[in-house]
Amino acid sequence: MLRTQTPDVYDAWVANEISFDDPRVVEAIETFGTFARNDAYVMGGAGAVATTDFRDSPAGLFQSPPGCYMHRQASFIPAFFPEGTVVGEDADFFYFPAFAEKDLGSPVLGGGTLMAITDPSDATMAFVEFLKTPVAHEIMMAQGGFLTPHAGVNLATYETDTLRGQGEILLNATTFRFDGSDLMPGAIGAGSFWTGMVDYAGGADAAG
Repeated sequence: MLRTQTPDVYDAWVANEISFDDPRVVEAIETFGTFARNDAYVMGGAGAVATTDFRDSPAGLFQSPPGCYMHRQASFIPAFFPEGTVVGEDADFFYFPAFAEKDLGSPVLGGGTLMAITDPSDATMAFVEFLKTPVAHEIMMAQGGFLTPHAGVNLATYETDTLRGQGEILLNATTFRFDGSDLMPGAIGAGSFWTGMVDYAGGADAAG
């Protein structure tokens, strides 16, 4: 959606201000379909889209010969790579280029960690203020497994070149949005949206 429409359309879709059969939503679904429903673009053919376990989805990258050369995934996917895989050597990543005919900047979709105070105190509030500083982020960046959109951090403090590259993509984003299915009510995001996309991957009509 962020690759085919402006952020305000994405926000309206998430908020149920436009319907799932709105032409702009259908366009986004069918754009996904140009990849997912093309047997030549999917390891095992389009029928494998809805039947491949998420944890097994990157396996083709590491077969010999490779079952695929690219895999669209989130930054945590190396957790499901074969043991001993070195990211940057055995596999690497890049920011997928935008459509040439659409000037939508460099959008990024992601998740995040929220912290809540359940027992307020001066010390707790002081700690939260500390967490807003660059040095607090840099301490976590040096431990691995942490990305930050904080514009004041020193990127050199990331534990690995891989994390540094992901951090640069995040900082260079012109639009950031949280995953739409996570923001929708559970009955939609993890329910009808999920099953509808499985049906679409299997050949159902996008508007339907």
